[in-house]
Amino acid sequence: METTDPRVLDEVDLAVVHALQLDARAPWTRIAAAIGVDAATVVRHWSALTDEGLAWLTAWPTAERWASTTDLALVLVHPGIAPDAQAAIVRRPWVLGVDETSAGLLVLVAASDGLPQLGERVRALEADATVVRMDVAATVAAEDSTWRLPVLSAAQQRLLRPAPGGTRASAADTARPLKPHAVADIADVLEEDPRMPSAALAARLGVSEATARRAVERATATGLLRFGCDLAMPAAGYRRGAVLWARSADPEAAAARAARLPEAHRAGVAVGPAPVFACVRARSLTALPAIERSWGQDVEIVDRWTVLRSVKRNGHELDASGRSIARIPPRW
Repeated sequence: METTDPRVLDEVDLAVVHALQLDARAPWTRIAAAIGVDAATVVRHWSALTDEGLAWLTAWPTAERWASTTDLALVLVHPGIAPDAQAAIVRRPWVLGVDETSAGLLVLVAASDGLPQLGERVRALEADATVVRMDVAATVAAEDSTWRLPVLSAAQQRLLRPAPGGTRASAADTARPLKPHAVADIADVLEEDPRMPSAALAARLGVSEATARRAVERATATGLLRFGCDLAMPAAGYRRGAVLWARSADPEAAAARAARLPEAHRAGVAVGPAPVFACVRARSLTALPAIERSWGQDVEIVDRWTVLRSVKRNGHELDASGRSIARIPPRW
């Protein structure tokens, strides 16, 4: 795929993506009703977006699941890394994100078997690059699949919700969370196609269709799995990004506020001298002062890195224009 600038997404494209960010498994008819077009138009736009690598669906662990089962490190790699070494890092399934920044390559490394495994994986990166620093995340307040386009109105968003009595997990279901291995099995299958029908999912899992449908509803309702929609940010006008490091008397409260910023797509607390981090995207870097002011007066910004380009996000390798060019299923 050429790395020329992608086409600019039109209003229907953006509305479809926003709808899928809110409910990636919503029926096309419900999405069409919310947007105000027919279902055939929705499907046509979505097919074009996926064919061009401009948007893609995700099945992703929520921040809550990360906090309870996964260790995460933000690793800064020396900016002099060779292209083939960078490609080797991108291909690792436990590398969740890679961004080229003004400080170097920011690599998100995950491990599900404790801090020793996390350390081993960071050391494995040194076979390909020079690690400058490593910050272990204490909490994750927001991750990439939580970010939303500001397109649909509140009324349109309400139309995307299922009707009363629809098939959503009951209170009894949410009181009985799925076992981690069951969530992992569901995520492994749906990562291939988050909109996979319940009947096809049931066949893959070896259970009944009703059981498969309830399991997905329970996994999402109890905060173990999130479905979403990602896109080539430059095509939506978001051509600039930054990583902010900050201090605060209450780091967790500051991270929670960062997660609520419309521009923030990652936020959390790391173990370090400037523990609060927020990754933000905007149409222009001139928006940074306003973003920082809206974060709160008790937040002291210690460092700022400009994001030159995103290389990998949510299990997808991206070209220089932010389009998905390869899927690398995450395994951690």
